[in-house]
Amino acid sequence: MAGRKKRAARVSRGRTHPDGASFPVAPPRSELPRGYAKTLGEIKQRIQRERLRVVLAANSAMVVLYWDIGRTILDHQERAGWGARVIDRLSADLREANPEMQGLSARNLKYMRAFAAAWPDRRIVQRVVAQLPWRQNIALVELLDGDAHGVQYLRRLFQREPGFEVTSVHCHFTELRVPAETLG
Repeated sequence: MAGRKKRAARVSRGRTHPDGASFPVAPPRSELPRGYAKTLGEIKQRIQRERLRVVLAANSAMVVLYWDIGRTILDHQERAGWGARVIDRLSADLREANPEMQGLSARNLKYMRAFAAAWPDRRIVQRVVAQLPWRQNIALVELLDGDAHGVQYLRRLFQREPGFEVTSVHCHFTELRVPAETLG
């Protein structure tokens, strides 16, 4: 056994169970092997990246779901004449069926409808608009409400730029100026 380092016994808290189970205590950082801090940092960064990826994927899926719900409401309003009372009932029934879920208020269902009306092309929603948080999508829809030129401009931008991506989920829409030459 020459050349092998002698390992320190693991310290545990409390007494050891008769079948060998114990509650080990982490050793002090000064006793850890070289490179531990670097490995810890890499793992922490990976966890942060994956957590962000999961949050963004969940947000994207939720935005597409909200678009689908809005599209369904629009379709029924056009074909069956659904009105505000039906949306109120739909909201109550959806909240009863999904008590743990937020975002199913009548007001939010109306936002979903407006969102689907503003972005009729599901591919644009999936590729671009779903990268924004729901609250910012609503702000954008409200900003563009009644501004056909603004909506038209953004649709063209999203369709014309195949590589267009939202690079920050911290966008704030306060003013939209549409270049007149892009509308022609």
